[in-house]
Amino acid sequence: MENKVYLITGASSDVGLAFIRSLEEKSLKNKEKAVVLAHYSSHEEALRSMAAQSEALSILPMQADLSQPEGVKGLLEQAMGHCECPDYIIHLPAPRLKYTRVRQFDWEDALREIKVQALSLGEIGKAFFGKMAKRGRGKVVVMLSSCTIGMPPRFMSRYTMAKYALLGLMKSMAVEYAGKGININGISPNMMETKFLEDIDEKIVEMNRESSILKRNVKLEEVVPAIHFLLSEGSGYMNGVNLNITGGDR
Repeated sequence: MENKVYLITGASSDVGLAFIRSLEEKSLKNKEKAVVLAHYSSHEEALRSMAAQSEALSILPMQADLSQPEGVKGLLEQAMGHCECPDYIIHLPAPRLKYTRVRQFDWEDALREIKVQALSLGEIGKAFFGKMAKRGRGKVVVMLSSCTIGMPPRFMSRYTMAKYALLGLMKSMAVEYAGKGININGISPNMMETKFLEDIDEKIVEMNRESSILKRNVKLEEVVPAIHFLLSEGSGYMNGVNLNITGGDR
């Protein structure tokens, strides 16, 4: 049996690292092997450490700036150097969150956000979805956000705009490839306390925590299993779904 191949964009994020750790545990338990094409923009130390220590996974860190067309092209070339087409794609990249008011709207910052999150997925889909369809199987999970469910929080227009662009692209891809053996879905968790929030005032994080029905923010270990489920055979009848992981807030 050939090793399954996972392409993870934004793999150096806390979610990406947590998923890889859980995949290692799962693979060891099931005595399986897998290849992880682990994209990062910067801060690759944790990925390289995991690659050196992993027993069940072949982790291949790949650097690329997804805000630039040549960066996305370079990532795809690196990925295709290791496999014709991945079995699973997990799309996680996002610049660190910054709270900005509409009067602070910046064209270049907003465009960069959309490039990193949405346009890069468009290029990845163009490169691989046709091959997945020809093969008759493939699973894609896209990191969305609770801001795409109901009214979004204030002061997050740039981030919200990019996530809605990503949501629209995910649904468009899902309907285009429906019936071809490919499942394309998204997950929308509430705020997670990760390094993604390092530029956010702790008071805002605390306010979000206290305003939640469960009086806490969502945990990584509550998000990673949702990714595993959407990559599993059990999600075979799910396509174009934006999975709500908000604890009942939305």
